[in-house]
Amino acid sequence: MFEVDQLGQPVVVEDLDADWLLALLEDKEASARAAERGKLRLAAQWCVLHPATADTGVAFWSHAGLPGMRQHDETLGGEGTPLVAAFTPEPFAAALGISTFAGMQLLADAMDLQHRLPGIWRKVDQLDVAPWKARKVAQATRLLSKRAAAYVDSELTTRISTCGAVMIERVVAAAIAKFHPELLAEREKKGKAGWHVSLHQPSPGDFAGTSYLDVAGDTLDLDKFYALVCDQAAAMAAAGDTDPLEVRKAKALGVIADQQAQADLMSLLQDQTQDPGGQPSPATAGRSSRPATRTALYLHGSITDFLGLVGSSVEPVEAPLGEVEKLGPATLEKIREWLGHSNVSIRPVIDLNHCDAVDAHDPPPRVREQVILRDRHCVFPWCSRDARSCDLDHIEPYVEDGPPGQTNPENLAPLCRRHHRCKTSGRWRYRRQPDGSYLWLAPHGRAYVVTPRGTITLNEN
Repeated sequence: MFEVDQLGQPVVVEDLDADWLLALLEDKEASARAAERGKLRLAAQWCVLHPATADTGVAFWSHAGLPGMRQHDETLGGEGTPLVAAFTPEPFAAALGISTFAGMQLLADAMDLQHRLPGIWRKVDQLDVAPWKARKVAQATRLLSKRAAAYVDSELTTRISTCGAVMIERVVAAAIAKFHPELLAEREKKGKAGWHVSLHQPSPGDFAGTSYLDVAGDTLDLDKFYALVCDQAAAMAAAGDTDPLEVRKAKALGVIADQQAQADLMSLLQDQTQDPGGQPSPATAGRSSRPATRTALYLHGSITDFLGLVGSSVEPVEAPLGEVEKLGPATLEKIREWLGHSNVSIRPVIDLNHCDAVDAHDPPPRVREQVILRDRHCVFPWCSRDARSCDLDHIEPYVEDGPPGQTNPENLAPLCRRHHRCKTSGRWRYRRQPDGSYLWLAPHGRAYVVTPRGTITLNEN
C-alpha cells in the first residue's frame, strides 16, 4: 500500500515508523484543508457568476425536498450576503457528485464566511483552521442578524483553531441572548414546538429489522411512560424472557401497543353491545375509534419464497428474503414475525412492466403506484428523496387537447418538488431510456445517467 510523502515521493505505508507516519498524517491534513478551502473559493465564485435578477428569480431553501426543512422563503446565505439566481445550486452540486441540498449548504457556507464571518474566513484561507469547523459556525449563525454574526466572528477568530464544538455553541448562544432576546422568549412560549415522536429508519444497506424512535415531550409524561416500559420489561423477565434489559424495554413498546389495541377493540365491542346502533359512547369515542396496527409490505421474490412463507413443504434453495419499502431486505422470518402482530391486507400484484395509458393529466392510483414501485426515489442526479413524497412528472410535457395516452408509466417519473421545478424551468432536460435509466442533460454541457444503482457522470472533465 503506497502513499505520497511531503516531497511527492511514493512510500510504503507498512514501512512507516510512528514519527514518519504522524508527519505524513499532518501533511495529509494540510492538503485536505487546502482542497476544502479550494471548494469554498469556487463555491463563492459560482455565486458571483450567478447573481439574482428580475429575470432569473432568487434561490431559496424552500422546496429543498428534505423532511424537516423550513418551507418558507429563506435565501441561501444569511443577512448581508448577495442573492443568488434560482436553480444555481443544481449544476454545481451535480458536478461535485453530491445532493442538491449538500450543494446549497456549501454555497451558503462560502457566502456566509466571506460576507459575515471574515475573521474566521481569513483563518480558513491561511489554513489555520479546518474548513469543516468554520462551516459549522456559518451554519449555526445563518439565521442570526449580521451584527450577531459579527459578534460571533470577533469572539471566535482568535480561538477557533483550538476550541471545540461546545465552545462554538456557547458563543452562538451568547450572541442569541445579546442580539436576539426575542428568540429566547419565543422558545419559552413555544416550547411545545420542539416536541416530537420521530421514527428513524436506517438506509437500505444498513437495515436489519431495527429502527430508532426519538421522543421529546413533557417531562412528567415521558417519566410515566418510561416507568410503564420498565414495568413491562420486568414482567417479561418474570415470565421467562432471558433477553438483556435494554432489549426487553425495546420489546415492551410493541407489547404495550398490542395491549392498547386489544383494549380499544374490547371497548368498541362493549359499546356496540350496549348501543344497538353501534355508536360508541362519548367517553370512549376517541380511543375506541383508533384502528388496530396495520402493516403494508411489498414483497419481491420467487413463488417458492412465498410458498415457504405460508407453510408449504417446498424447501427454498437459499434463505428466503423479502424487501421492506424504504428500508431494504429482510428475512421472511422477520416479516412473518411482523405480520403476526398486525392486521394484514392483500393488495393486487402490480406488473411493473405494464403500460396502461390514460388521457387525463393526473395518473390514476394504480399507475402512480406502479411508477413509485418502479423507480423508488426522485430520479434527478444524486437525489434520494423517496418517490412517495415526489410529484409525478410528465417527461414529455403534457399537452392539453394533445394526443391520447400521454399519461402512461413510460412517460412518468418521480421528481421531488425542487427538481420538478428545475426541470420545468427548462434548464435541465431528460429522457427515460429502454433499460429504465434516465439520461439527464444539464446546463454547461454536462450529462448524467441515473440508474437504480446510482448516478453516473458521462463526461467528466
